[in-house]
Amino acid sequence: MRWHVFNPENDLALACFSPHFIPPRSARLLAGDLAVLPAWWACPGDAVCVPFPDVARAWASDAGLAVPLEWADDVAGLGVTEVCPWGWSPLVAGRLRRAGVPPALLPSDADLCRYRDWSHRRHAVALLAWLRGGGARSGREWGERLCGLSAYCTDEAAIVRRLADWPEALLKEPWSGSGKGLRLGHGGYVPPLAGWCRRVLREQGGVVVEPIYNKVYDFAMEFESDGRGRVAYKGLSRFHTTPRGTYAGNLVAAEEAHSGWLLSFVPCAMWQALRDDLVSYLSRWLGTGYRGPLGVDMMLCRVEGRDGLCVHPCVEVNLRRTMGRVAADLARFLAPGAKARFAIDYCAAEGGLQAAHSRALRESPFRMSGERWVAGYFPLSPVAFRTHYRAALWVGDELV
Repeated sequence: MRWHVFNPENDLALACFSPHFIPPRSARLLAGDLAVLPAWWACPGDAVCVPFPDVARAWASDAGLAVPLEWADDVAGLGVTEVCPWGWSPLVAGRLRRAGVPPALLPSDADLCRYRDWSHRRHAVALLAWLRGGGARSGREWGERLCGLSAYCTDEAAIVRRLADWPEALLKEPWSGSGKGLRLGHGGYVPPLAGWCRRVLREQGGVVVEPIYNKVYDFAMEFESDGRGRVAYKGLSRFHTTPRGTYAGNLVAAEEAHSGWLLSFVPCAMWQALRDDLVSYLSRWLGTGYRGPLGVDMMLCRVEGRDGLCVHPCVEVNLRRTMGRVAADLARFLAPGAKARFAIDYCAAEGGLQAAHSRALRESPFRMSGERWVAGYFPLSPVAFRTHYRAALWVGDELV
């Protein structure tokens, strides 16, 4: 039996890298409100870690969840043989140990250090350079259709040089959560940006600097590492972010719809070369040291002087499950040809999401054809008076 754990604070926990890290309140609320989310990718007979198992059972019954699952806040009596968190950090490893997970099912301290190192943004910088350079077929054959520059700076002088090269720049902490740990470099190396850079250099050892691009679309490639030296491509995902870079939602659709969309902008041979290059690179890089999902975020951009849209092939590497992978898992529930908007939204006021939930149920009634979703609003997590985060589908909607 596999035990699934939703720990969305993983990126922040890697930055702190302590089993005693206390995530911010927003991350704790997100983890609690969406604890049932793994039910949508778990297999029959699996278990999902939830703080209130009875509440989860009642929700699963009301939601018509067809997959038989166990709901538990510890592993006593479950016969767990594998643990599958959203991502690995000392924080979640300590939490699982206290929940009774045998040490043999948990990563060692050396494993955790390796996962943290691989999650460092300097690896995305290196992968981007390889994809655009002579080492990758995509770079050699399709270099004019690729874009993207990025630098990992370990001192202030290097940051100042990059800001001189790229007056409109984005600066990133090596480890940070979605939409966090980012600063705009407009105006040069002046306060408060200089103070932020000094703190990040002191605490994390470096800063990633890259020019700002004329982005048109966000998308990603999703992968799975088998822990035996092979990484497999699992599909495309299309997502939407806020102007601050925070995740806002995914389009849920069949792989054929996603690939057809991408091929309306780039040649098929280019897409295949990029996919194959990433499979090759990630397989060599991760080897036998990581087993689980990962994703590579990308962009379609307008570049002055070039026709059509260019692909930025590596914005981020996420060594964990991603919302894009969740969207891919949800696609199997859709009726043939159907699409849906998958979103996670937040409301600070108690009762606010419950009111929005009730309104959506009235205005967008959910419809099924057999066991497949056809149209309407469908909540993917419980919504109550004290709910602040909601995961939901709007079947029939496209991305905003």
